[in-house]
Amino acid sequence: MIPGSQDADRHASSRPKPLAVCLDGADLVDRVQALAAGARQRSTASLRSSWFRLGDRYLQVVSEGNGFLDEFEALYRDCIVTQPRQDPRIIRCHADRPAGSSLLCLSFDGEDLPDPIGAAGTPFRMLRHLARYVEVPGPVPGWRMMVDSEDRDRPLAAGDGHRLVIDLDEAPAEFATDCVVSLVQGAQQDVLFMHAASFGIAGVGALLVGCGQAGKSTTALALAARGHSFLGDDVAAVRTRTREILPFPRVVSLRPGPYVRSLEARLRATRHTTAVGPDGQTRTLVSMGVLFPASAGRVLPLRFAFLLDGFAAHARLTPFRPGIGDVKRLKAAVSESIPSWGLSPGRDLMRFLAVVNVLSGLDCHLVELGSPEDSAVAIEDVMEAACH
Repeated sequence: MIPGSQDADRHASSRPKPLAVCLDGADLVDRVQALAAGARQRSTASLRSSWFRLGDRYLQVVSEGNGFLDEFEALYRDCIVTQPRQDPRIIRCHADRPAGSSLLCLSFDGEDLPDPIGAAGTPFRMLRHLARYVEVPGPVPGWRMMVDSEDRDRPLAAGDGHRLVIDLDEAPAEFATDCVVSLVQGAQQDVLFMHAASFGIAGVGALLVGCGQAGKSTTALALAARGHSFLGDDVAAVRTRTREILPFPRVVSLRPGPYVRSLEARLRATRHTTAVGPDGQTRTLVSMGVLFPASAGRVLPLRFAFLLDGFAAHARLTPFRPGIGDVKRLKAAVSESIPSWGLSPGRDLMRFLAVVNVLSGLDCHLVELGSPEDSAVAIEDVMEAACH
């Protein structure tokens, strides 16, 4: 968490927040430019940057010691890469925050970038926190804001075509990081991002599709423990034209349970942190590249999909062909990755059809999960038999 940020559900008081003051008046552009310029002048010596590969785009994050880059590296350390050569797929994000201020200004540069304020409303991980926020016009042309529908004097974020200003005191944890990732995703029209885990066995890729707490992370972890590739447990990135799966690993958030306890010795020898999740449980946050170094994934041809369908005494896989009638089974892959699900029937249908189109070309199975080890072996046997 960036120092100074708080959960959005904590209303400190009814007084206007710093972002509201910044947005008050027609000199908004001058205020924001002064915000960014002032931060850079004060901290030029402390500027540092890192490069990440997120799907098919390279992202450079430049920060001046305000904690934003530290958070980004902690969450996406397995996506860190060396600086690429000249590449049209580069996106740059400069994070500025004046000392003592709760305002973070993110400036973006790159090709085919979506509107930052639109990206701010997209990341599915923050939907629970953003249910009460609405988008409204800004105080000057070209600017839009996200404000609390119950208190319009409490803006969460404001942006124009290439900047996003966030009030960290109003924002939920990791909100700023998720906004940047969402913007990078939005710049990739040929990549379908789904709420699913992804992994590789025998040189081919597979998806694990299911709703929250269906067992995706635990199953992907069990597969990685058996020496298979881990591509991600939160968001799966699929090249739609070539039907390839791209690595998109984020730090894994492990809920307490028997399988996680079985890894205690390995976790004790591995750098990790703990945090309290939205459900009140203390979770273990760990990089898979650190926990299982051999699990680092690469781009793989996508051939399999496993749709999690409950639990049983022993893992059971049933061949399955998804179709237009499987909205209930496949909804989690779509509705948990975009907040606008249910607002536009036409857009919902197009998104759902894109998922069905990808899955229709794969070898699909319904999976009743047994123990993590039992489930990993069952999936492994199906994939290896088909590949060999």
